[in-house]
Amino acid sequence: MKYYYGTEAVRAADKKASEELGVPGEALMENAGRAAAEIIAARYPDAESFLVLCGPGNNGGDGFAAARHLDIMGRKVKIIAVRATSEYTGEALFAAAAAERCGIKILRSRDMTDAGITALLETSIVVDALLGVGASGEPRGEVGRLIELSAGRARTVSLDIPSGVDADTGETGAVSFRAELTISFLALKPAHAIAPGALRCGETVTAGIGVKPSLALGAEPSLIGYDASDIPAMFPRHAANIHKGSRGSLLIVGGSSNFRGAPVLSALAALKAGCGLVALAAPESVIASAASLLPEAIFVPLPEEDGHVCFAGFEEALFPFADKFDALVLGPGLGLSNDAQKVSRLLYGAWSRPMLIDADALKTGYEMRREDAVATPHAGEASFILSISPTEVERHRLRSCRKLAEKFGVALLKGPRTLISNGTNMNAVLEGGQELAVPGSGDVLSGTIGAFLAAGLKPIDAATLGAVVHGTAGGLAASGSANGALARDIAGAIKNCTI
Repeated sequence: MKYYYGTEAVRAADKKASEELGVPGEALMENAGRAAAEIIAARYPDAESFLVLCGPGNNGGDGFAAARHLDIMGRKVKIIAVRATSEYTGEALFAAAAAERCGIKILRSRDMTDAGITALLETSIVVDALLGVGASGEPRGEVGRLIELSAGRARTVSLDIPSGVDADTGETGAVSFRAELTISFLALKPAHAIAPGALRCGETVTAGIGVKPSLALGAEPSLIGYDASDIPAMFPRHAANIHKGSRGSLLIVGGSSNFRGAPVLSALAALKAGCGLVALAAPESVIASAASLLPEAIFVPLPEEDGHVCFAGFEEALFPFADKFDALVLGPGLGLSNDAQKVSRLLYGAWSRPMLIDADALKTGYEMRREDAVATPHAGEASFILSISPTEVERHRLRSCRKLAEKFGVALLKGPRTLISNGTNMNAVLEGGQELAVPGSGDVLSGTIGAFLAAGLKPIDAATLGAVVHGTAGGLAASGSANGALARDIAGAIKNCTI
């Protein structure tokens, strides 16, 4: 697990380090600058020149300190600052004055032409020390100008957070820096894991500031990130005398004439994830084709009309079997017919055990929140639920995920750096990439999470583990390529991600 701390927690840690642990602010900045310089020098051992862009506050001060230590290492360093040295205050003034007295050339951006700045940018590795974790809003003035002129540079480093990215939410505006490497001081920040900001960080590493994080950070993390290394600790444990019934049983309700494969992919994924019994309840025409594809599953034919589930007779067909299952996956391929929506509303209110709601079932107007429900929308489905545009969902992923959790219980917002929340906790999935953006991938995810719900994991834990397994399986199925992996390949790779 990786822990991410918000702005207020980091500010409190800096204050504690100075006032309680006895490390002055100037020393903290000096330590941060030295650590950053060492990381940068190691990352670019053959680089001849570095250009450090220093903003008006303490992030600029970190940049001055890093520049001075790069200079000590024998590297060629220049600084473009948005202020004259005399205009800085506090620890930043201390660092700026030290860099100037040590002979490092400091240029003031407002005295330079765009062409002059661009010439330096093109011949250097660019270090972004313009805006730190306390900054908010659209970068303006000389800071915004320097960010825009830096766009498209290949070798770029940001100190703490790429300028223009909100450290707490990962939100970005029209102007933000894109880094190849981000060096975070003391602790990781939420934006290092939350898109779209996380997508501008490149590789992210943590640098010390001269105090143990465990001593300085008193607050709980605001976000926890999970990757493949966390799977063994999260995975359901079974006794040595296990049988298929003790692995959990899952019911999947879905399918229609246009989406026959969706519930089959969910069932396949659930079985690959270790579920003991998987039953697929679907219209009769879907069952007819699905049975030969997945003989390991149990099939419950549902009444059908025009290729969709028919509400008349649905309860009689399904409910005699319902109490045999530990969890429900509702929605893969179900469609948006009136009867399908009636089925969704009925099950949402009547099902008494954990359930997952996906695909078209998400678009049914549910009026109550369930603590044991997991909703798994992508941006388009989330936009429908929240009555905002998909663009707004993606710009404000943290806020959107929290609002979805308020409506359902547990929300998993798909997309880059999948987010999961139960309204109190926020988790980020650090696995998965473009290879997951294929038809049926979401159905595989639903079945995977469903297996862990059936095994008895808490809904937020089942959703998190399922998404990490799904993302890891996608990487295995793709074998290093973003193209060509099918949803069935992702499902097939799940068995290699479990214990």
